[in-house]
Amino acid sequence: MFLVDSDQQKTLFAQLVQAMNDKLGGVETPLAEKLVPKYGVGCRRITPGVGYLEGLSKENVEVVYGNIERITERGCISSDGMEREFDVLICATGFDTSYMPRFSVKGVKGRSMREEWSKEAKAYLGMGVAGFPNYFLVIGPNSPIGNGPVLSSVEAQIDYILKFANRWQTENIRSFSPKPEAVEDFIAHKDAFMKKTVWEHDCKSWYKANSVSGKVSALWPGSTLHYLEAIADPRYDDWEITYKGNRFAWLGNGYSQTEVDKTADLSYYIRNEDDSPLLGRRKALQVVNKSGTVFEREARSFLR
Repeated sequence: MFLVDSDQQKTLFAQLVQAMNDKLGGVETPLAEKLVPKYGVGCRRITPGVGYLEGLSKENVEVVYGNIERITERGCISSDGMEREFDVLICATGFDTSYMPRFSVKGVKGRSMREEWSKEAKAYLGMGVAGFPNYFLVIGPNSPIGNGPVLSSVEAQIDYILKFANRWQTENIRSFSPKPEAVEDFIAHKDAFMKKTVWEHDCKSWYKANSVSGKVSALWPGSTLHYLEAIADPRYDDWEITYKGNRFAWLGNGYSQTEVDKTADLSYYIRNEDDSPLLGRRKALQVVNKSGTVFEREARSFLR
């Protein structure tokens, strides 16, 4: 849907424009001219807003265009110079989506994350930051927060981070940090992908750090399912790993964990059937996504 030239985008755009015009009283009404977007569906976050458009057309509602210049004792003065009185002021100012940490974060050689991200927040797959070892993020820059369910992505990110924690506590590792070149390659791929999406249309959006034409720093370059598959197995070759002394010290005294477990089967490797995990990525994924268990649906092609 978020691809600019997709049939889904074109159909949905036409349907929503028609629906908005109907609710606002027609195509040529001042409300419709001001409120019906020209950019693609999804450039800004899609919100249902049940009854909102109808409410703007009520006789007892005055819609004021422009900014609030200042608040007064009785109400506010807008950019047209008029003071309007009211009893309640609701501040719908949004929230900070700059990804700036709320506390000081220092990396290698005293680098400040606030300074590193002053122009653009760059992360590795939404979780790691080059030059800031052992620092992981959940729902960091370019995570799939607007193109599918967020909770599943949070769970997948935590699983990913725990795989690093497991290695850290068992393999004599001092630190992990994504390689700068890996981060830059990911950002380059992300930027190229975004050119095909409605997210790069000219609309002021928190997807682009509250800018009109800035880099898309809040969204993943693909679907949520695409993200889940992308981070299922860590690419350790994209990470700088340092050790506490000899990297093979974790081999210990030569005894297996199985040998010191009195309840373990010492000949577990002898099997009556091949029950090992599938090593081919596609076949392994088909087991995870239960391929073949639902009725066939129309296949999707994202090639352009």
